[in-house]
Amino acid sequence: MTEAFQVEITDGSNTCIYASMEVNFTIQYETSNNTFSNTTLDVPDEVTTNGSTCGGKGVAPLLVVNFGSNHSLSLNFTSNGTVYSVDMIIFTYNTNDSRYFPDAKTKGLISTFKSVDEAIPVNTTYICLHEALVVTENVVQVYQNVSLLAFSQDKPFTKEFHCSADALTTQAPVTPNVTTPNTPSTTPTPTTKPVDKPTIGNYTILNGTEACLLASMGLQLNATLLVDGKMFLLSYELCKLAFLDNSSCSFLILTFLLTDNSGEIYQHKR
Repeated sequence: MTEAFQVEITDGSNTCIYASMEVNFTIQYETSNNTFSNTTLDVPDEVTTNGSTCGGKGVAPLLVVNFGSNHSLSLNFTSNGTVYSVDMIIFTYNTNDSRYFPDAKTKGLISTFKSVDEAIPVNTTYICLHEALVVTENVVQVYQNVSLLAFSQDKPFTKEFHCSADALTTQAPVTPNVTTPNTPSTTPTPTTKPVDKPTIGNYTILNGTEACLLASMGLQLNATLLVDGKMFLLSYELCKLAFLDNSSCSFLILTFLLTDNSGEIYQHKR
């Protein structure tokens, strides 16, 4: 991921929209040779917000984040006075940008749309540190370290509302009140640090000339090896050199087969 951008939209001296997040987009496009290619756009830390508005009578607040060669990310907000939400995510990319689309068959601006259903209490900052995927036509959007606030005239923003993924990892475990004999533990402890997250790979499955699946994922095999009473944590990234082989899709069944040089790694049917 790239560095997070941070923007504020103000109405006079009051901040009505605040956003800070890391975002990237993996886009599949058709080339001039009638094949398909993937490219990834990272939203930089320096962006502009031309077109953004705090809204007003009959006009919803709108955040527009402009970056690169005429690419933009727009968030349209709605509220019922008690909660607010991002009503629509609009991502627009410019295939005239030769840096990312050097051989694009279709040139110009292309937009994708996605509605979001996440109710956030008013005057509360939405926080989501975990990666969140938004899939639209030919685009996989990845969001991380998100801080978002709309419909607020208060600053600083002290109240926080965390996404469900954050809440699951920050919830304290419940320890039962059970008395056990004071005996020494014989379970060996790991002698190496926990393994890091696997590298994320981007994969595409075609149905003829059309994409039926865009996948952004990482696969990693973690193993514990016991040697002379000591545990060692080992990991092997399955997706670093992996590729799609014999994957297919139809109207009712989709088969996703990921392989590397050693043979089949992962197969999924749906």
